[in-house]
Amino acid sequence: MVEQPRRFGVLFPPGNVAMERELPCVLPPGVAMHCNRLSRPDSSLSAESLLAMEASVDRAARDLAQTYPEVIVYGCTSGSFLGGIGDEDAIARKIESLTGIPAVTTATAVWQALKAVDARLIYMITPYPDEINRHEALFLDHHGIEVAGWDSFPCRTSEEIRRITSDEVAELTLRHRDDIARCDAVFISCTQLLSVDRIAYLESELDKPVVSSNQASLWAALRRMGIDSPGLGAGRLLDLPVKG
Repeated sequence: MVEQPRRFGVLFPPGNVAMERELPCVLPPGVAMHCNRLSRPDSSLSAESLLAMEASVDRAARDLAQTYPEVIVYGCTSGSFLGGIGDEDAIARKIESLTGIPAVTTATAVWQALKAVDARLIYMITPYPDEINRHEALFLDHHGIEVAGWDSFPCRTSEEIRRITSDEVAELTLRHRDDIARCDAVFISCTQLLSVDRIAYLESELDKPVVSSNQASLWAALRRMGIDSPGLGAGRLLDLPVKG
């Protein structure tokens, strides 16, 4: 008899191709990820377009629930913190009420992950325009995490983000060694931005924890499932033991 895997679900923007590419490569044995796409009017990196995805949550969450995941991740960083400072988990509460399945947003996963690695002062790498970067810094500050500085590519659409390689993300990060040396950690934002395969390398080069949106999303799901994940090769965060 074939043993059934433990399952978690992910909802993400229609143009996101990074979560399906990165996360299956670092899943613990016996854990499966199931996905569904949200809807939005266009792929622009604007608050209006990103927040419009919430209108499709009902259909997407109910469909994904038919895979019987233990937890559902709303996999969009900016799309979950732009709705209001301190209210980034509202979409998760909506998903839970619709499906009866525990849920978490990437934005919540990020600040919880940064606190888990004892980060209070961070350097941030993003693909966003500065309007969104400023909003993200305010969101993190609300949770007691100061953004000492940031750099971005920056992009105007989801399609532009998908063309950025993880090597380019690592190169941009390492340009800021001196600034990062004064910080507790690096945060690489956006679930569409590839970086998971470079996190261990960056941590070795910088001697700092590196947290990414996708890595934090996986960590949050596994944590809520009570699954330890040492030795996955995707950073110090995933090596932390599940507590409680």
